[in-house]
Amino acid sequence: MPNYIKRLSILDFTNLLFLGIVVLLYTAAFYRTPYRIELLAVYLALASLVWLSVYLRNRFNHEPWQRITMLVILVLFLLIMFESFFMLIPFFSSARYDALLSSIDYDLLGVHPTVWFERWIHPLLTEVLYVLYAFYFPMPLIVIGWMLKKQKYREVEQAIFVLMLCYYSAYIIYFLVPAQGPRFYMADLQSIPLNGYLLAEPIRNTINFLEPNKLDAFPSLHTAILLLTMLIARKYHRKMYLIFIPVAIGILISLVYLRYHYVIDVLAGALLALLSWIFGNRLYEKYHERFDFHFWTR
Repeated sequence: MPNYIKRLSILDFTNLLFLGIVVLLYTAAFYRTPYRIELLAVYLALASLVWLSVYLRNRFNHEPWQRITMLVILVLFLLIMFESFFMLIPFFSSARYDALLSSIDYDLLGVHPTVWFERWIHPLLTEVLYVLYAFYFPMPLIVIGWMLKKQKYREVEQAIFVLMLCYYSAYIIYFLVPAQGPRFYMADLQSIPLNGYLLAEPIRNTINFLEPNKLDAFPSLHTAILLLTMLIARKYHRKMYLIFIPVAIGILISLVYLRYHYVIDVLAGALLALLSWIFGNRLYEKYHERFDFHFWTR
């Protein structure tokens, strides 16, 4: 076995650990999913990405393109894994939890929040909230990119580890609590369409295309990653954090206004962010020295 295969970073190890968990879930749903061959190919590709990361880190040393390439590989791993879930989660379990989540919202608030929001619906507000909803996706990369530019490489590794822990925890919960969200489950109760002016419909169509798995409402990963991004920004770039505050508030409102999430999804996402921040940082501090540093060899 080549020596470089033994040289995992804590991020490589986390990716392989989660891939192993997903393969076990795949095995459990093997005879129910019609995408058996496709999923196998995806998992082999994901494993190859990890080994590519290890190889590049040990083959090249401090090359200018190396750190960005290592970051791109991590992002690709997350995206490919998420994009593959439409081939597995719907077949893992026939249970759906929208009725329960909707009833929790109603018991907590006395109304269905997405229906209550209809009194505030306006094309301009819808347009703005769709733009904010979409801006969530590059937000972590903006913070991580700034940290890389400032050569905070160890801090970048720690921040990515915390984010990955959050992503993967949410992904596992999707298997346990599959739910579509209000945009599907409560469609018959909504009487006002979410029309904007220019960008709302293209953003909505793009999101629908890029998120083929529709059973990802609980917990709200938008909420969890948004709050973690804010915590990372607050720790390392106070000015960016302050600029992001009104953006973050708008994104949180958009989650319910645009009917992607129940309020309980948002609350669960906030709890997931808190737990990921606490335990992710502790786990990193305790174990990272046992692994290779992700962005170059020692």
